Amino acid sequence: CLLFCMARPQLSSEAVDAMRQRLIEAALSIYRDKGLEAVSFRGLADAVGLSHTLAYRYFADKDALLTGLRLECTRRFEHFVRAREQIQGSTLARIRSVALAYVDFAREHADEYLLIFSTHQPSPATYPELLAARRSLFDHAVEVVSEGVARGELQGEPLELAHTFWISLHGLMTLHVANQLVHGRSLEQLVEPLIARLLRPLAGATLSPPPPTRSVRLAPKKAARARR
Repeated sequence: CLLFCMARPQLSSEAVDAMRQRLIEAALSIYRDKGLEAVSFRGLADAVGLSHTLAYRYFADKDALLTGLRLECTRRFEHFVRAREQIQGSTLARIRSVALAYVDFAREHADEYLLIFSTHQPSPATYPELLAARRSLFDHAVEVVSEGVARGELQGEPLELAHTFWISLHGLMTLHVANQLVHGRSLEQLVEPLIARLLRPLAGATLSPPPPTRSVRLAPKKAARARR
């Protein structure tokens, strides 16, 4: 009796974080292969070969689990963009590099992008850690724009300008990952002209014509849908 009545050993914070990460990686694998509807605590337990109740020690419910997935994907998104950001040079060149990195992440990691911005999810404000992660990259973009305005390279209100860029790029990539660019222009044909049009009024002057359309071989997109 004593053996069964003893309290469960307290795990270290490192052990808790490691198991949470293991469960998140397994859940992401299920999502990529089978879609969001297939992500469940039972399926997750089967995937990692552990007790069906184990996940409840790390995630209160499915919403909390999916928030963990979105948090991981959001952090990867920011890391991806920052790694490709052009620090040297003009503010316009820096903004352009961030915009192209945004496009490339959504193109190369469509499933993760859809998961981050799924319309069927609790408000990010419900989960402060996720909201902070969502704000981190956007706030960085605002800082970059603010520096350009302060140096006289850009014109406008930084927060509004950052929103304009984000809305425009997000609209383009949402149509792309949903296979809805069906009106005569492909992603390859639209990216550079869109970025050039967005940058031109920011600079308050006529920019040089955009460089030739990048030769990008678009990877096949999976049919995973980020909805519950």
